Amino acid sequence: MKMKKITGKLSLQWRLTLITALLMTVTCILMYFFISQSAVAGMEDLGDYMIRIDNTDSAPITFNMDPSVLFPELSDQLQLTKKLFLTKGLMVTGIIILLSSICTYFISRQALLPLRRLSQEVNQIEVQNLSEALEVPATNDEISRLTISFNKMLARLDEAFTAQKQFSANAAHELRTPLAVIQTNLEVFARRETPALKDYQEIFSMLQEQTGRLSHLAEILLDMTGVQTVERSERISLAALTDEVFCDLASVAEQKDVELIQQEGDCIITGSYLLLYRAVYNLVENAIKYNHSGGKVTVNIHPSEEITDTSTSVNYVFLEVSDTGIGIPPEYQEKIFTPFFRVDKSRSRAMGGAGLGLALVSEIVRQHNGQVKVLESSKKGSMIAIMLPV
Repeated sequence: MKMKKITGKLSLQWRLTLITALLMTVTCILMYFFISQSAVAGMEDLGDYMIRIDNTDSAPITFNMDPSVLFPELSDQLQLTKKLFLTKGLMVTGIIILLSSICTYFISRQALLPLRRLSQEVNQIEVQNLSEALEVPATNDEISRLTISFNKMLARLDEAFTAQKQFSANAAHELRTPLAVIQTNLEVFARRETPALKDYQEIFSMLQEQTGRLSHLAEILLDMTGVQTVERSERISLAALTDEVFCDLASVAEQKDVELIQQEGDCIITGSYLLLYRAVYNLVENAIKYNHSGGKVTVNIHPSEEITDTSTSVNYVFLEVSDTGIGIPPEYQEKIFTPFFRVDKSRSRAMGGAGLGLALVSEIVRQHNGQVKVLESSKKGSMIAIMLPV
């Protein structure tokens, strides 16, 4: 445990040096051991000499002879040579380990230089300069690939921060508007010395309307922040879900004199019933709000042809919401799914909209790996489709 703490505090350069030094030490010691044993064994074999005398008339004569008898100093010389060989071998092994460790330290320092530069550049990144990409080395190695990946992450972060700042600014603006209306009306009311009953009724009506807007906005904001955490593993019948949406919006459609039509067709998908109910509810509610009196809202559910996505083929289902309303101009058909965007701001405010309904639909569908888009739109009406994987 202590060793892990010590190595954890060391730099990558020192850790590479220590690991290499350890490997070199083990390798050199093993080589030293085997070479020394082989050399010593060879020297000891010098003491076993066998002399063979060939005789042409009979079998050859062989006999052993101890060289120390002929050369008395040979045994001492062999022992001295063994000691010198072992001592010099040990010294050379230590020198090799030391030199290789020093070389490893400087080589690793040079090899890690691009990583240090990358670290310095990363330390200089702040929220204000997220859009500035790091320079990618032309080495096509791990460092360059790491830099490319980091630049992609920076781009995603910059996009997320920009969207978050825009969302926060829009949310603050939407919250500030009813608060400003409340504050202004209360200040005007406070200046009146003897308010009449009608004045009280007007101020209470205004407070009720503006607090309702605030409550509605806060509810949608909470819904948008909680989309990612909802479990999406239920088996859902889209026809049954649409039928429930129609039942809940029947009174709204009746007040607007809009007919709700559900065509035959169904599909079973996996997801969150609560979230998908909210998505279909918002689409149908919008189709009712921006429809003409005596108009129609139709929901059609049908599977699509098999679509190949990268290396896999996925079957999708379309849930199409059609209306006979005012239509969406072509230049706004992609923007309507952006938070707080409204085609007609005055009309949306009059209807109690905050510009978040379709943005919530888009986020819910995205969390289910699907898409939502305007298929067609004109002055005769619009068709918005939710495409979900089966």
